[in-house]
Amino acid sequence: MFDNRMFEAGSWGAEFHPDLTPGPNDVTIAPHKNLDVFATTDLDIQLKRRGVEHVVVAGMIGTMCVESTARSAMERGYRVTLVPDATAPDGGPDSYEQMLRRYALIAHEVLTTDELLATGPFHSR
Repeated sequence: MFDNRMFEAGSWGAEFHPDLTPGPNDVTIAPHKNLDVFATTDLDIQLKRRGVEHVVVAGMIGTMCVESTARSAMERGYRVTLVPDATAPDGGPDSYEQMLRRYALIAHEVLTTDELLATGPFHSR
């Protein structure tokens, strides 16, 4: 990912969905080099400082980084929502179905992007 400069600012795929663009009070973190984003960043401190109790996790490889981060968030006491249609599995359709079954076990809720967006605003703007 880093050698290929994936998700480099200004490159294809690096921008946020217009409805999910971080606001001035939202927490964003720099790219990390660990499966669990909590392990090598100050994310937990940043979220607790702001009183955040619910995290929504989606990402590039659902069976690695997304699952690891979701599990870590659960262990830290956050309410966790996973968004599988905004997450890539590490294989084909069978891999996606397996990912969905695991997600039901490691999250409080599993929502599609449309369902998530329908739940209301995400920013304290």
